[in-house]
Amino acid sequence: MNHFFSRFILSLVFTSSMTLGSLAQTAELSTADSLFNNQKYTEAFEKYENIFQENYASLAMLTRMAFIQEGLGNYADALYYLNLYYLKSSDKAALVKMREIAEEHNLSGYEYSDFKFFENFVRKNQNLITLCLIAFSIFLLAYSLRKTKKEERPMISVALQALTLALILVVNNKVFLKESGIIQKNQSILMSGPSAAAEPIQVIDQGNKVFILESDELWSKIEWEDSEAFIRNKNIRKL
Repeated sequence: MNHFFSRFILSLVFTSSMTLGSLAQTAELSTADSLFNNQKYTEAFEKYENIFQENYASLAMLTRMAFIQEGLGNYADALYYLNLYYLKSSDKAALVKMREIAEEHNLSGYEYSDFKFFENFVRKNQNLITLCLIAFSIFLLAYSLRKTKKEERPMISVALQALTLALILVVNNKVFLKESGIIQKNQSILMSGPSAAAEPIQVIDQGNKVFILESDELWSKIEWEDSEAFIRNKNIRKL
């Protein structure tokens, strides 16, 4: 009984702290929005950044952060927040804006295609798609077992089952979805290997968007101009 009561108290304290934290976050967001509406953009961004660091970002907040950073001339940061907004919303207007900034500063990685739009749709709905595929897989399994009991060969359902399992692997193992990032520093050096002693390949500026193939504590392997290169993690901001 005492053990149950202790767990109940701990649960109540945890829930209360979460609620208070959410209320404080809402109040800070309201303050930030008020500062933004009064054109106090620097102060507003500081508030938004505090909220962002707490792993919260509404769509409206991301667009306002991008607007502020573009106005300050920090186009790499503006592109970062616009990318996050697009990943959450799939809003093609964000793609148009990113392309405008990219063309103005001669940046790569912002080319649009229907495949990229579909890729982002899958990324945004990954959990739902996975659940639907698992449910379909279970249905196919039950159907195949029923056919087998009737001494029939469920060839079509077996083929569909294999395809469904393959899709589940693709969606959840990043075979189809590639992680990307934005170069955050000018004069970032791309290397031929994950070492300061490796041969330099090219120097690129901030704002370029790249696909990340793999990462460790210090280096990331990226795709750059149809080849592979390595860059320091401190020079890239992952999306």
